[in-house]
Amino acid sequence: MGAVSEREGQPSGTAAHGSDFLQLRPEDAPSGGKADWLAGRLRQAITDRRLTVGSRLPATRVLAAELRVSRGVVTEAYRRLAEDGHVEG
Repeated sequence: MGAVSEREGQPSGTAAHGSDFLQLRPEDAPSGGKADWLAGRLRQAITDRRLTVGSRLPATRVLAAELRVSRGVVTEAYRRLAEDGHVEG
């Protein structure tokens, strides 16, 4: 998965490194529905302009390790954002 899409109409930014821009606490993730939780937080980061158009999302392995979730959770969250048009690959 690649970058935040133009759909949001924000100025271009730099690459996102890890989860710092999300300001998430892994312990806040629900035991079920982690992909929904993460996708929602990423959508909010786009809305809040913590993630700008053209900025790259963190690598799935990096984000999964930092949030202490499986890589599949991150991949699924990214897939949902792509389906919604928030990011493009």
